[in-house]
Amino acid sequence: MIEILETVSLSPRGVTLAELAAALGAAKSSVQELTNGLLARGYLIEEEHRFHLGPGPFILASRANKLAALSLDHQFVAELGKVLGCTILVGVRVGDAIVFTDRAGEESPSLTFVARTHARRPLYTSAAGKILLANVPDDEMYRLLDLAGLEQAGEVRQFLAELPEIRSRRLAFNRGVTFADAFVVATPLLAGDGSLIAAISAAVDPAKADSLDNVGEELKKAVATLGPRYGPQPR
Repeated sequence: MIEILETVSLSPRGVTLAELAAALGAAKSSVQELTNGLLARGYLIEEEHRFHLGPGPFILASRANKLAALSLDHQFVAELGKVLGCTILVGVRVGDAIVFTDRAGEESPSLTFVARTHARRPLYTSAAGKILLANVPDDEMYRLLDLAGLEQAGEVRQFLAELPEIRSRRLAFNRGVTFADAFVVATPLLAGDGSLIAAISAAVDPAKADSLDNVGEELKKAVATLGPRYGPQPR
């Protein structure tokens, strides 16, 4: 069922039963049974023989996910972009992955694509993902790292080597690791009680890669200053 919801969520025009079956590699009859249940519970809606997400997932999120009980004003993200003169991205943890939910500032071909598609990416590779990992309790952090495959062992080791500095500076970096043109620094956005809301990233042009540490310090200051003004507000 999760695969059905994720497949449908990635298609703005909706998905037919045949397309779902092909994407899942399953028989149409089996997929039909599952979609019938999801339709009945409001997780899907059907319009002109195409499935779209219904209100069900959003209701669940509002009950269980503190992020859904808060509204991060896009103006906050846009203002950060103006102050720093960078591309700004907002990343949140979704299970064992990071998803970028908002962006502002100059276009970056690779980073903009990731943000627009809300693609799921590993937590331990991107600057924002490292911030999310570093701000969960250790037992949960190691559980998430244990999910990585052997081919990601080097990336996990690198994250663990960086972890003390990430926690002490409240900054994490991606210096052209995930994409050749991705030079990014991230810092946490925290709620009033100190709990993690999201990771805020600032991306600079590769020609300005040497300034990334300074950008990180400015990002921390800007988030601290603008957060109370534009940041999460109760719905």
